Amino acid sequence: MKKSITRRELLEQVGQITLAASLPTIPVDAEAANLFSGQNERPEPSDWFAGDPHVHRGIGCGRSNAKEMLPPRQLLEMMKPNNLAVVSVLSDIGNGEIKYANQDMPLITGQDDPASTSQRILHWDAEWHYDPEGVTFQKKVIGGHLVLLGLKRGGKPFAEYTYPIIEWARKQGAIAGFAHMQYLPYGLYPPPDGIPLSLDCCAPLEYPVEIALGTASFVEEDVHGRDSAIHGYYRLLNCGFRPGLAGATDYPCNYMEPLGTCLTFVRIPDGKLTYRKWIRGIAKGRTVVSRIGHNEFLDLKVNGTAQPGDEVRVAGKGPVHVRIEWRSLKKATGRIELVHNGAVVASQTSSVTPGAPVIFEIMVEFRQSGWLAARRMDWQNGHQTATGGVFVIVKELPIRASASDAEFFAQWIDNLIRQTSPGGAWSKFFPEQREAAQARYREARAVFQERAREAQNQAASNP
Repeated sequence: MKKSITRRELLEQVGQITLAASLPTIPVDAEAANLFSGQNERPEPSDWFAGDPHVHRGIGCGRSNAKEMLPPRQLLEMMKPNNLAVVSVLSDIGNGEIKYANQDMPLITGQDDPASTSQRILHWDAEWHYDPEGVTFQKKVIGGHLVLLGLKRGGKPFAEYTYPIIEWARKQGAIAGFAHMQYLPYGLYPPPDGIPLSLDCCAPLEYPVEIALGTASFVEEDVHGRDSAIHGYYRLLNCGFRPGLAGATDYPCNYMEPLGTCLTFVRIPDGKLTYRKWIRGIAKGRTVVSRIGHNEFLDLKVNGTAQPGDEVRVAGKGPVHVRIEWRSLKKATGRIELVHNGAVVASQTSSVTPGAPVIFEIMVEFRQSGWLAARRMDWQNGHQTATGGVFVIVKELPIRASASDAEFFAQWIDNLIRQTSPGGAWSKFFPEQREAAQARYREARAVFQERAREAQNQAASNP
């Protein structure tokens, strides 16, 4: 009989526990709480705001032996070491892995918690999941964990696939995204490499489906993240989709490291922070993620003004100007990489010190529509910070940068259909809603197949 795998065992398999040992730990004391106070001690510009969109206050994971839920005032204090402007406190509205989640659901009102201040927003939202492996709960779902931001009320909706839950949230004006992108396999070789063939607790198996069909707004790496997360994000951009990219801790399932150890910077163009503007920025892709806390920032600009989430429109083939500024509150050495349609096209190894940023400028040729992103790499631990995409539109044509990535997702969905069909290994998870779920799968597969054809046609016209 197959042994169920726990979340900790899976993290060990993907190397996250080893990685955790190499990440800096920020002490929670008065000195640390004041470390980043003041506008001049933030690495990001004034219209960017750092936050953690995936935090739990309940009893579970690293707090399994706790006796009480974390009160709002304590959560507010826990925001200070990484100087967070926003924290989304998520009620577990799924299988109840976090105990006493029923105490959180009445707090989901669409309003900021009364403990919030002018500098720090504490807001109640939800995570939905029914893990297919590693749990003893009767209900199990393979689609993945959904982070639902901007809800007006809580609840306990259930479905055998993710779309009905996303629609439940969207009807409240909320956005939905898939968590735990770091659980994706790397896919260094042609399929089936990179396509999940077995189940674990958390892999977002339905993320290509709902991104393609326009219902999911973002994808999220969390705990300590992993490069496979941004590789999955890059594949989506290559197919012409524009989900937001988020980073979060999933506290306390991150071994009790401080809130914001993995975080999301969100740009709010008017510089006036509200929770609604912050989550809208995630959905619009105006983000930079950091896996090392509130310590550094990558400022990416294309043609002088375009930032992550923005478009640059050009009349014909030609170059665009790229400027990347790496700012840090600590001395560090690393490699800045410029990513064009998923491939590194330029890099610079540099050392940065507080007050002395590294600036990297280059011209990049565009023959057809595509995108650019920047990341700061570490030799051992992969990306430390990574930006969302800036989209360059040539001759008003849509981005169709990779036929092979579109075909990859079509094969991903082929596997979903095969595994969930009668006689398939995952068939048991669909006693009632298989037909509806597979209709979504087939519709999304057709979208990817069409985009593969469009990408081939664009490539043929731009030899």
